[in-house]
Amino acid sequence: MLSPEDERGLARERTGLAWERSALAFGALGAVVLGVAAHKELPILLVFSAALAGVGAAVWHHGRRSYDHPVVRPQTRALALLSLAAALTAVAAAIVVVVR
Repeated sequence: MLSPEDERGLARERTGLAWERSALAFGALGAVVLGVAAHKELPILLVFSAALAGVGAAVWHHGRRSYDHPVVRPQTRALALLSLAAALTAVAAAIVVVVR
């Protein structure tokens, strides 16, 4: 059985890893959009790619900061912003698919 202090450390580790996975997903999607922009010769997609890379960097930075805190706290505002970014990304992807 783990002590309460060990449990808190594991929760912090899981939280940090979750933020890193989210950052990696945004970065990978930005790379995919960059590849589509290069192959389809659509320079407007460079803006979307840069925005996705920026969101990925911001998510990664937030995850590192939250991992450095000794106690895991609810992060409702950050989660709401991450959900908004994911929803806007989905809408942008749907528009790109419909237009092209």
